[in-house]
Amino acid sequence: MSDTKLLVMMRGIPLWRNVPEEDLQEILKLMQHLELAMGERLRLEGEAGEALYTVAEGIVKLVEERKGWETALDIFTGGRCIEELSLFTSVFQGHSIVAVYPTKLLRLERAVFAQYLKSRPDTAWVVLENTAAIAARRNPVSQSFRQPLEIRLARYLVGLSQLQGVISPKGLVIDFPLQFSDIQWAVGAREGEMVAALRSLVAKDVLDLSEKLVVTNLEQLKALAGTWFYVIGHSFVQYLDISG
Repeated sequence: MSDTKLLVMMRGIPLWRNVPEEDLQEILKLMQHLELAMGERLRLEGEAGEALYTVAEGIVKLVEERKGWETALDIFTGGRCIEELSLFTSVFQGHSIVAVYPTKLLRLERAVFAQYLKSRPDTAWVVLENTAAIAARRNPVSQSFRQPLEIRLARYLVGLSQLQGVISPKGLVIDFPLQFSDIQWAVGAREGEMVAALRSLVAKDVLDLSEKLVVTNLEQLKALAGTWFYVIGHSFVQYLDISG
């Protein structure tokens, strides 16, 4: 993804709201670019957890491991940060990022950003205001991102629509080789729960599973996902225009 597209994406992230363009460009240069293959895991422990991760492209899930059990908390697609407060304090405990689609991440180290802000008090104040607004609405990570299965599934499908959606007369065909078990693994669901969740989306006229995986009502799916999505790709923008 080009720097121009990354800057557009960053402008939509609450943490960077009202930060001057010149400063955003400098902050972008401080970020490391990471790539995760599908199924690859990044444990947010030690130094790895002392940074802010932003999904530039792809889909990841945030999971929590406790007493030998793993719980999927939320799905993150392009343009979402994985806990903004991690840039300022330790918030992860037994958490990992798992790529459920080939993913590109931006990593901003806490120490590097702190050093940057020392010579930019005005920018530091803007970021502080944004952080305070975010913190006022936040609970611990395990509670903040413990989303119901239907929301995780909707976010996953919206992410796939962005990345692999192909326009067809029936709707948006997910042009990606998926088995039932792949979706179940991606969103962290049990088999019975997964069947019920998919049937629910079909009943709401959001999905058509008769032949291929087809999103028949993207706007309703986005509403079920309950979050803002950064639009990537000309074809997807074109589809949004057509659907009105």
